[in-house]
Parts: sequence; structure tokens; C-alpha cells
Amino acid sequence: MIRAVIFDMDGVIIDSEPLYLGWFQKFLEANNIFVEDEEFNRLAGCSAKMEEQLLGKWWNESKNDHKDEEEVYDLFDGFYKEHIKENPYSYKDIKDKDIDYVMSTLKQRGYKVAIASSSSMEVIQYVIHEINIEKYVDVIVSGEMFQESKPNPEIYHYTLSRLQFEPQECIAIEDSTYGIQAAKGANITTFAKKDDRYHYEQNRADKIIDDLSQIIELL
Repeated sequence: MIRAVIFDMDGVIIDSEPLYLGWFQKFLEANNIFVEDEEFNRLAGCSAKMEEQLLGKWWNESKNDHKDEEEVYDLFDGFYKEHIKENPYSYKDIKDKDIDYVMSTLKQRGYKVAIASSSSMEVIQYVIHEINIEKYVDVIVSGEMFQESKPNPEIYHYTLSRLQFEPQECIAIEDSTYGIQAAKGANITTFAKKDDRYHYEQNRADKIIDDLSQIIELL
């Protein structure tokens, strides 16, 4: 019997990957660093720690000036903050069209709703407040709470403990290769929100759904 649905955030609740990847691309190009598409797409769905590692790797492969990963990420963060003033955006613009219907229906039917995201707690809380879904969410877990975020399944083990449910009582909604690996690693039935843009390995999911409204149909 399913008692809870656990949502990833980036790529599921909000279509944030094109936005974030666009800023990474602009930063790299501004510094004359060029990365092959397949390698660059490793950023999609990864944790902040892995973002830091990848940016540091690409920077030093190109510049060979021995900057550490944290220093390179600080450069990106400064670049982002400076340019975002000129190009502000709202998470409301990239909110999934079905998320209000799905979460409200789940709550009406007695399901628990959780978010397990690789993003920082600060970002998760800001997003769900801005898009006005915090009233539906029972548990929030951030990847920054663990030494390793997705694809390590620890974030899902911890989310299960917070919900006080067994894996077979939950469904995870993911999109990325890393997220699907994490949920399946915790033995949770996993639905993948279809996304063909970043070559995700979604075939590892138990089911691929075209949109979030299918969650209600399948339950």
C-alpha cells in the first residue's frame, strides 16, 4: 500500500535545469572554457558538490593555474550574482503545470508528501514558498545534509526514516540519472518524469511518465 510520494525538485517540481545549465555555460564561455556536450550534461541533476568538482576540473584542464574547486565555484557564484541582477527570473515561470493539482489531490487522499532534493535547504525552502506549495509538503530533505548526495541513496534512506515508512510504502518521482539511481538504491518504486534533453538513463525507473498528473492516475 502506497502511503507517501517523494518528489525531487529540480527538473520535477520546477524545470530549472535549462536555467542553471545556461548560467554554467555562460560562465565557462566568458572564461574561454569549452566543454563537449556529453561532458557538460553531467551537470544536469547533480549535487552542488559535484558541480564544484566538475567546474574545478574543467577550469584547471583549460587554465592549468591550480585553482582549487572551491575557488573556481566562488568565481562562478560571483559571476551568477552579478549577472542575475540584469536578468532576474521567477521560479513561478518554470513551475510544473500540474504540481498544484497533484500535491493537493495527494493530500486530500491522505498521502504524505516529501521533497528530497540535492539543492540546499535554503534554495528548496525559497522555491516552495515562491511557487506556493509549502502547505502540501510534510517533509523536506536536502542533499547538503549528507556527505554524499545523489546518486548515493542515503538521502532517500533518511527521507524514509523521517516519514516513518518502509520503501514499499513510497513512490519517488525523479528525472535525472543520479536521482533515479538514488531512489532505486533505497528500493523505492520510482517514476521518471520524461526528459530527453540531457541523455538521462531513465530506463532504470519502474515507469516513465509524460507529466505529473499521471501520478494520480497510477495511484
